[in-house]
Amino acid sequence: MRPVACAGFALGILLLPTPPNAPVTTKYRIETKNETTVDLSAFGQPSQQINIGLVSWVAVTLSDTSGGRIVHLVVDSMRYDGGAPMISQATADSAKGGVLHGFVDPSGRVKNLTQQPGNNAFLADVQGVIHSFFPRVKVGAKSGDGWSDTVEVTTTTNGANLKTNFLINYTAAGLEQIAGLAALKLSGASSASVTGTIENPQAGTMEVEGKINGTSTSLVATDGRYLGGTSNSTADQTLKSAMLPSAIPVKVVRTVQVTVLR
Repeated sequence: MRPVACAGFALGILLLPTPPNAPVTTKYRIETKNETTVDLSAFGQPSQQINIGLVSWVAVTLSDTSGGRIVHLVVDSMRYDGGAPMISQATADSAKGGVLHGFVDPSGRVKNLTQQPGNNAFLADVQGVIHSFFPRVKVGAKSGDGWSDTVEVTTTTNGANLKTNFLINYTAAGLEQIAGLAALKLSGASSASVTGTIENPQAGTMEVEGKINGTSTSLVATDGRYLGGTSNSTADQTLKSAMLPSAIPVKVVRTVQVTVLR
């Protein structure tokens, strides 16, 4: 759902610039769960499984600007549950007040996204969610309509240099009432490819290749605001390093639930 600009066609009509809308702030609860299985059979060791659960309370402000909108996310608090090494509730606490800041173009692409503090793993996890706040909506979509979109997500936190290219097929699934607002419900099916590198303390720079498949639901208000949604995905990746004799298969099962708090 995008604003439509209408041109005047009668003589004598004076077109004045449309004043920008006032910034709008919406609060959300974001819950993510990641189950990672690292296959170490090539090294004669059992598989490692790491579970990470994170609940984040954030405020997202959208402000009109030339050629699009500014998106500004501030973390209010986070709660961690998991057994990942070198990660604790203190990591979540250090993300309080953390900021994601970027630009959203008219097609809903999030660009020039920055993160402060830049090395917080949990803030990076939220950064992976913010792109879903801007699903492409077909103008005039009605229940049963379908369309496709492509999205490229770049990850550069904690020494990573990853690109993930998504193909998303959307279907309009009718209207719902969310927090007193009418929202169009979208169902999505996505596939993606991942390439790039990450930094590992033990193995140094590691090459990453993989595929991701997932499903999602999104709720979008008539003014374009994101009103929550869910997603489920499975990633099958391979990690390679010059310091290791064999590649390491890694499987990540991820679920995300976003609830609008207003």
